[in-house]
Amino acid sequence: MRLLLVRHGETTGNLAHQLQDEHDPLTDQGRQQARALAAALAQRGDLGSLYSSPFARAFETAQIIGAATGLTPQPRPALAEINVGQAAGLTFAQWAECFPDQLAAFQQDGVAFTWPGGESGAIFAARIVAELDNLITQHLDDAQAVVLVSHGGALAWAISYLLREPGDQWPNAHMGIGNCAVSEVTIDPAAWIAGQPATFLRRNDQAHLAHGESPT
Repeated sequence: MRLLLVRHGETTGNLAHQLQDEHDPLTDQGRQQARALAAALAQRGDLGSLYSSPFARAFETAQIIGAATGLTPQPRPALAEINVGQAAGLTFAQWAECFPDQLAAFQQDGVAFTWPGGESGAIFAARIVAELDNLITQHLDDAQAVVLVSHGGALAWAISYLLREPGDQWPNAHMGIGNCAVSEVTIDPAAWIAGQPATFLRRNDQAHLAHGESPT
């Protein structure tokens, strides 16, 4: 099985360094990034399925990919970014300043911390893992590649799981994924069933953007 993990294009929330909700839109630059990525993916000729977070920024990115590749994006709610609840729209620094008690709990509790009005890191990770398991089971023997369009935090958990890491701490080593970056993975069915990690062919690759974007 070949899996392509894609982060959405640039958003207004990315530029403002905000904690985001489901409505944060792509910028014009983000759409340009998505078109450059879509053009690169269309040249492959081996794509068979396209799944996406339903959040606006991810699903629009997936629609642009779908238009170029002939695939219809399939929304999967479990691929959504973490729900930060009442903190949406704030920067992390603003949230920390306004809610120091929550910040202290966040630092102490790790993945067990639940965002007020939102979800915990542990619940977030569990739904990402469950969705990956579902899609891997469905496509494990496919000859064609599967594309997942999601978010930085969600993809960090996905990468951690594909590497068979314990998952009891935030996957900080896998954060910092670029907009419209691609991580490409192969999963050998027998090895995966035996509990071995997937093989990463590339991580956080944005080379296609250098050729597909015009100067801004």
